[in-house]
Amino acid sequence: MAKNEAMHRAVNREIEHVAEDLGERGADAIEVLCECGQPGCTSLLSLTIGDYDRVHRQRDRFIVAQGHVDLELERVVEEAEEYLVVDKFGEAEATAKEEERREGTS
Repeated sequence: MAKNEAMHRAVNREIEHVAEDLGERGADAIEVLCECGQPGCTSLLSLTIGDYDRVHRQRDRFIVAQGHVDLELERVVEEAEEYLVVDKFGEAEATAKEEERREGTS
């Protein structure tokens, strides 16, 4: 599951970089993949580049679609109309932090 989440987050980071290379700024919207660990999930979520960056300043936070929360591994820390932000705990938190090597994360 952690590998799926890390892969989705890596794809989303590329989407973010392309948008920025095209001149889009923090207030501009991008569509990203749901970062849940469910195999085969292809849900797209719309949020601003600024919100995407803000959420991922913490390595154990992920952006997921409504209904894609795994309460055994994560808790909802933010709700938006288009998505939820979840925070991993326990072993899932440690794995998420190991997988994420984004500059500026804690």
